[in-house]
Formats: sequence, C-alpha cells, structure tokens
Amino acid sequence: MIDRILVPPLVAPAVRLHAWYRSASSLLRELSRALNKGRTILRADSGLPVGTHLVLVMSADCLSAPIEVQGTVTAWSVRGKRHVMTLRYDFDPGPHRARLAEAMAELRRETRRPRRTPRVPLELTAEPAALPGGMSVSVVELSRGGARLRLSGARLPEVAPGSRIVLGIAGRGAGARAALRLTLEVRWTGPKRRRGGRPAREVGGRLVGLNAALRKRLRAILTFEEARPRLTLRAIEPPPATKPTRRRPRKAVAPPRKTRPRSPARPRPRSRRGSRSRSR
Repeated sequence: MIDRILVPPLVAPAVRLHAWYRSASSLLRELSRALNKGRTILRADSGLPVGTHLVLVMSADCLSAPIEVQGTVTAWSVRGKRHVMTLRYDFDPGPHRARLAEAMAELRRETRRPRRTPRVPLELTAEPAALPGGMSVSVVELSRGGARLRLSGARLPEVAPGSRIVLGIAGRGAGARAALRLTLEVRWTGPKRRRGGRPAREVGGRLVGLNAALRKRLRAILTFEEARPRLTLRAIEPPPATKPTRRRPRKAVAPPRKTRPRSPARPRPRSRRGSRSRSR
C-alpha cells in the first residue's frame, strides 16, 4: 500500500520583461549599467514576492535574437501606493556571444573616420580611493586605445589636456584577476554641466602604457566576458611642466663704415698701334 506520493513542487514561470532598443550602443550601455551595478531598483503598481525569477529580454534591430539577462527579486517593500523591488542580475555571456558580436559589428559600421576602432558604450563606476568623498568617476566609453570618462561631484578636480587619470582594474570575488594599472592621457575636456543635481564634466583621451596583459583585459571587458570589473581611481596627475624655450641672443651688428664716394674712373686712351700706314 502506498502511504504517500511525492509530488515535485511547482516552479512558477519566470516573469519576462521585454525592452526594445533603437541602436546597438543604447542596448550595450543598458546591459553594462545593469551588470556593473549588479542590482537595480524597480518601482511598479504591483509587487512580486522575494525570490521571484525575472528575465530581462533585450532586443534591437541589429540582433538576430534577443539577449536575456537573468534576475531575482531580493527585496520588496510598499511605499505609499507604489511597490519597490530590488532586483539582482546575473549574466552568462557564453550563450550570447553571437548576439554580442552582432552588436559590436554594428558599432564598427557606425564608426567614422578618423576613429579607427569603435568605442563601446559602458557604464562602469570607479571607486574614488584617491580623492575625497562625494567624487565619482565613470567610464562611459571604452575602446582598445582610448576612453571617455565622466567626473562628477561637489568639487571637480582640475583636469586639462595633458593630465593623466590613473585607474586600477581588478576582478571581483574568488579567483579574481590580478589588478592592473590603466592610464588615460587627457586630450580634451568638456564643459561643466549638472547631472543628477551635481556638477559633472566629461573628458576623453588615449590609453598609454598598454602591455599584453592590459590589452587582454580590455578585450575581455569590451566583449562582456568580464562584465563587472572593479575599477579604482588611483590618481589624477597634472600635465607635465614644459620648459620655456630659450632664445639665443642676437649678435650685435656693427654699423656700416662711412666711405668716401669714389670718383668715376676716367676712360683710358685707346692704343694707336698699327695706325701708321706703311710707306711703299
């Protein structure tokens, strides 16, 4: 006689959130923002219980199939008439390498001269270990040879063309990759604007001192193989002082000597040789 039948628990289907993006750059930036923060806050009219599995479905015209990011509800609360949920994202780039390659190919087609390599839109926030509190640095574009950063805070540091911004790149968690030093030589600085209620300024330039290890790490970040690198702001170095060029003193030129004007030369009398006729 059967005492009881073990019935496997019913697993609720995952909630799928669909998002459509007009360009590959906007899709990659949103993907980077979600993965870099690791979690996000979602406000809605109704809530989901903690532990609910979510799937963020990201689509664009340049993709043959959507990119899916797995998520889980980790917190849920009610504030007034709104439900506030905290979502944790998990992303495995393995099944989506073909779609990521399609997005990168679209970026390459959109790249115009004189830029030779596409800059991937990202949203990587660095930890300001070298500056006072309230200062934040975000990498908003990155390529194999350059980057664009956003500086924000109550007091922005002085950055001019020629300055160098030094970042540390390390992995997260157990088995993380070794920390490396990434240096950006500033080529241009944008105007000061307000973003999120705080002053902000964007700067861009080229990456200097790249070695084989740094190039390999950049390739992993650009292809989302390393979706959540740990960035640390180490230093902002002023432009190197330029030595003033010394001009050689000009040699004193003596005034021209006064000379008496010469009288015109008299013409010499012609020789009369052979003018006498021979006598016969």
